[in-house]
Amino acid sequence: MHPAPPDLTSAFDRIDDFLAVQGPAPARDAVLALEAAVGLDDASRALIRSRVTALADAGHAPAAGSVVLGILVGLFAAEAIA
Repeated sequence: MHPAPPDLTSAFDRIDDFLAVQGPAPARDAVLALEAAVGLDDASRALIRSRVTALADAGHAPAAGSVVLGILVGLFAAEAIA
């Protein structure tokens, strides 16, 4: 039996709902709540921060937002199959 595919549509819907409420520049507390909703704790956020810093140091700072969005979408999508 094949595992169920991740529910990407639902994951993007959750991000869309978040932005519909928060607007294009969400408050820090709102972002922390979104991250907590997918199970990211302080240690996880520290790891992401260090990796994003490494991206910036390597000249890839513009990719940072896309990387974080990808992490959140992936975690939300994985919830449906967990």
